[in-house]
Formats: sequence, structure tokens, C-alpha cells
Amino acid sequence: MEKVYLHKILIFPIKSFDPLEVREVRVSPGGSLENDRRFAFFRKRDNKVVSRKWETKLYRIRTMYNLPGNEVVFNYEGVEKGFKFNQKGEIEKFISDILGYEVELREDTFRGFPDDLEAYGPTVVARSTIKEVGSWFNIPEDEMRFRLRTNLELDGENLPPFWEDRLYGKQGEVVWFKIGDVKIGGVNPCQRCPIPTRDPFTGESLKDFRNRFAQMREKTLPPWAERSRFNHFYRLTVNTIVPQSEAGKVLKVGDEFKLLTEG
Repeated sequence: MEKVYLHKILIFPIKSFDPLEVREVRVSPGGSLENDRRFAFFRKRDNKVVSRKWETKLYRIRTMYNLPGNEVVFNYEGVEKGFKFNQKGEIEKFISDILGYEVELREDTFRGFPDDLEAYGPTVVARSTIKEVGSWFNIPEDEMRFRLRTNLELDGENLPPFWEDRLYGKQGEVVWFKIGDVKIGGVNPCQRCPIPTRDPFTGESLKDFRNRFAQMREKTLPPWAERSRFNHFYRLTVNTIVPQSEAGKVLKVGDEFKLLTEG
């Protein structure tokens, strides 16, 4: 097998807001990445999580983080304001004023607020996949990366697109692998939402993105992909689980990938 290593780590301290690229990250007690989706906003009137899936104003809010200092800076249409994370009421008012409805900021340091409540580990993709999918729409690599919002990006010499499709099996199977010292289990190809269809900075939708994506995904599905997992072809990247035994271990950029044969 090709020599494969961890190329990038992205975490999303506030769910559905901008990512933070880091050189290393610890596994949380709940099997996610520390500080990934640690915070989330919920709409007070119906307790619905505020998500880029339906709230397009989020695309125009830039966020900068100082995690050691527990600080965040928001920038919305030229208005910039910084907060400590414990300034909960002030943050809620600032975001509520932008969105036009009241929100509550919640924190979960155990596992965060993942979309997939069964495969809640870090999402995984190959860098070559990001480039390939971007080429379908003439989208630059960095923009495509922000559209896909994946945690762990793997690379290697001549690594083919969709290499990560090796990391899941049939329904109910787990494909175990290691990145550095951390054991991770690949579970399923991620079902994508409306977020990749939209410009990550403006929220503008790309016409016919989903149909074109599904057509090209089916056409280019590699022979190592488990086809039975594709009830439709709007799926990309791999959802994972991380055993409790891995809590506290650290993933670092440059860590080598190893496929495991044991369970």
C-alpha cells in the first residue's frame, strides 16, 4: 500500500462556523476531536440547532479563534467583535442580532455536537479527492476543502482520488486503521447535505451541483468502494468511530496511516 500520512487537520470549534487549521489535536473523552463542534447555537423558539444547512447568514460570519485563551472574534459585514467563550450572554446577543431571532449558545466538551450520532468520530478524506471533486466544478482546492468541511485529510505520493473509499465496508462492518498512535474505525461514506453546494463565504448556491456531483461520483466510483453503501451517490468522505481507549491520544500532521487487519 502507498505511504499515506496525515496532511491537514481542521476542527470547527463552533458548529457550522469557520474552521480552524491546527498542527495537532487530542482525542476527546467522547471519541471526537478536542474542540471540534465544542459549541453550537440553538434557536430558542424551537430548540433547533443553527446550521449552515438552512441558515445562509452563517456563511457571511467570519470567525477567528484563540483556543488557549478561550477567545473568539466574529466579523460580520465589517463589524468585528471579540469575546471570551464564557461571555455567553454577550455572544448570544451578538449572533441573535445578526440572525434576527434569539439563540442559545451551548457547550459540550465530552463529544461536541456531531451530525452523525452513531459515527461521531472525525471525518476523513484524501487530498486528491478534494482536488478531483473541485475539478468537476472548476472550484479551487482550498474552496472545495471548505465546502466539504472534513476533519482529517490524508495525502501520499500518487494517492488516487477517492482513496478513502477503502475505509468502510458492508453495512455493520468497521474498517479499523491507525493514524499515528490513534485507532480509528471507518463506518460509512458520508451522506452530504446542502452545504457543499454553497460558496463557503457567501452562501450562494451553485446551480445543479448535487445532480452533477452524483453523476460524476457514480461514474468515478473506484473498484475498492463498497457499492452496497450507495443508495444514492451524493456521498463523499468517511464517517468514523474512535474507541474509548484512544481518549487523550494526539493526532499530528505528518502522522503515518496504517490499515489494521484485526478488529
